[in-house]
Amino acid sequence: MTPTVSVILNCYNHEPYVAEALESVLGQTYRDFELILIDNGSTDGTRAILERYDDPRVRRVFHDRNESLSKRLNEGVAMARGAFVAVLYSDDMMLPDKLERQVALFHGLPEDYGVVYCPAIGLNQWTGERWQHRSMATSGTMMPAILRRHFAGGIDMSSPLTRRECFEPYHWHEDLFGDGEGIFFRIAMRWKFHFDPQPTVVLRDHGGNLGKAVRSNHDLLMVMLDRLRMHPDFRPEWSRDLDHFRKAACRNNAWAVLRAGGDRQWARWQLRRAIECDPRELLNPRTLSALLLASLPSKAGTTVNRLVDQLKRRPENRVTT
Repeated sequence: MTPTVSVILNCYNHEPYVAEALESVLGQTYRDFELILIDNGSTDGTRAILERYDDPRVRRVFHDRNESLSKRLNEGVAMARGAFVAVLYSDDMMLPDKLERQVALFHGLPEDYGVVYCPAIGLNQWTGERWQHRSMATSGTMMPAILRRHFAGGIDMSSPLTRRECFEPYHWHEDLFGDGEGIFFRIAMRWKFHFDPQPTVVLRDHGGNLGKAVRSNHDLLMVMLDRLRMHPDFRPEWSRDLDHFRKAACRNNAWAVLRAGGDRQWARWQLRRAIECDPRELLNPRTLSALLLASLPSKAGTTVNRLVDQLKRRPENRVTT
């Protein structure tokens, strides 16, 4: 019998977390799903944990080599038999009613809605602190909103449920290791999205997440944006919105690198790109702050960052759980 939902669980060297991720899928209140486990060449005990589970809904693929995450995501979608697809990374978790809630929402939406998404709960692995990530909270036509409002809270990879047919014209770029959420920019060119304010996933912050590699992720993002602009489904009237997104990404990622004490020359280059895109960036408080921080001697910059850390708490809205 064909399942309604295909859950793709991408695994790589998450031995301490993968069992909890897997069990969060198997424990869903909605039962009509298949679970596609893809191990991307783990070298720790991840594979041994995956082999323990004997459930007819589970399909396993083990790879000996660690290759592009984008390639593994395409592989999972190609295997999927469900009308809907959910993606989970092996250090994150689904809340018990995620699939039940999102499938029910789809049943009440028109056929041109391709994605149901929601905010995620963040979890600090070391302190146990939880908070709710910000979200753009936009429904309906998403382009150009996804370009204009992304930095108000982007769409993560694990919170959405997506129609499988959305992936037929759009794929992850396999030469970009972590294309990830970039797929939603492409899907937004053709499909509508529905925002649900109820969180359905927990994203674990353990210090080693791929998303923390700001510089490399930023460089991949710039390539993705160039390809988005060249895509035949991309409309000329969206170009200004894409430029807005590009300058915001350059500014914000430069700031993130500077706050982490990273490469100041790289950060200055990104700030210059943002200003070249729009000279009004010189009036943006974050751009001005980043330019000031980048101009300080190294020791002075470290002192400023330490002071800011003492004054500023986590930017996301906190929730009690």
